[in-house]
Amino acid sequence: MLIEVGVLVAFGILLDALLVRSVLVPALALLIGRRTWWPSRLSRPVELPDGQRPLVDEEPALQR
Repeated sequence: MLIEVGVLVAFGILLDALLVRSVLVPALALLIGRRTWWPSRLSRPVELPDGQRPLVDEEPALQR
């Protein structure tokens, strides 16, 4: 029984490390956009001088 629990815990750790942290977290950060950094200044829109365009899109990818 103890071996089964150990195998399940190891499988859970591998699933978290390989799938969640390498695929889901970056995908959600891309979809959420600047709101990922909500409590800091990084979440606020950048004001650029006239005629300049931002380097990245400010809109989330789902709204395109």
